[in-house]
Amino acid sequence: MIENKKNIKFWKSGNGKDFLDWAGLTKDDLNSDFSTSLFEEYDEKCDQFTQNWIQSGDFKIIMKSLHGFSTLELPENYIQFRDELRIIPDWVDTDLIRLGSQLSERSGLNGLLILRNFALLGGYTFANLTKPLVATGSLEKGAIHRLYNTLKFWVEVTRSNTSTNDLRFNACLQTRLIHSASRLMIEEKFPHWDIKKYGVPINHADMIATHMAFTVYYLYGLNQLNFEFSEREEAGVFHLWKYITYLLGVPIDLIPNDKKEALSFFYFWTKYQLAPDEDALKLTDSLLNEDTPISLFYLKPINQSMGYVHKSVANYLIDANIRKDLQIPSVVMPHLIPNIIQLKNKMTFNKKKQILEGRKHQAIILNDYKNNIK
Repeated sequence: MIENKKNIKFWKSGNGKDFLDWAGLTKDDLNSDFSTSLFEEYDEKCDQFTQNWIQSGDFKIIMKSLHGFSTLELPENYIQFRDELRIIPDWVDTDLIRLGSQLSERSGLNGLLILRNFALLGGYTFANLTKPLVATGSLEKGAIHRLYNTLKFWVEVTRSNTSTNDLRFNACLQTRLIHSASRLMIEEKFPHWDIKKYGVPINHADMIATHMAFTVYYLYGLNQLNFEFSEREEAGVFHLWKYITYLLGVPIDLIPNDKKEALSFFYFWTKYQLAPDEDALKLTDSLLNEDTPISLFYLKPINQSMGYVHKSVANYLIDANIRKDLQIPSVVMPHLIPNIIQLKNKMTFNKKKQILEGRKHQAIILNDYKNNIK
């Protein structure tokens, strides 16, 4: 892998330093016992199955079953693979998973603004991570398509109601199969893919880095917007995404348990990420200019200002170096929206009410995205 020494800025004066300060850590506290071989390791077992299922025509049948279409034609090796994965490991703490899911729900619009305008947008600064996205036609599909699929997955794996276990499992299994099919497609379509430069598409290292978006970026963003959560809830978010990442095919011993382990891995991973290129800038521009009206807001002026809201949150959370590299424009009164959100979050709320309202609001926005896909 190619080391990019310029990424040290991320940890000296950028969001990396912000994360360390939030976690009460310094770079000397981070572990560094990771191998670059992780960029060449991937879900080989699932790839072998997927390749056979695509060749036999069973892959479409399997995916239909995961979308709720009943069938008696599922291949035996898929049933065995699915049923073995469905067994909940002894290390899974269901109480922690419940707490992590409930925080995800009660964060409501806060959580969605952070995931979209900080985690997803800020992640485009790491060019290696964007390459598989572009190779699978993500640019052509448009930002609304990416937002819907990402939010749909996040919602399905983070619910706390009684039916969520099957929903979470099916979402992870479906995504795992899509990852395998995408990897096989990239391998066929791009036979000269530069593994030493970008790693194997959707490799274990990049999968763990994606875990950071839903844990470190998410929790830090909530903290910056004055959305309070307990240490136990924080542990719940990490445990929830440990289980999800395990279901997605990453070996359990590689998955971080807390923010120290997460930041240790992230520090290692960022060393090998190339600077944002033209594809990253196109992805950024596409997301910045996506301003789907939100039916939750009845006032037309608010819906007409969604682009301003998204850019305001991005400017507040994403560091200056990344904003410059991704060409994220500044906004007038940059602290207006963040300050309004912070003030609202400082008010006292009933957690049970927050969970119900947050769950409802997230479902409404997911439906808005779905209805605006062209």
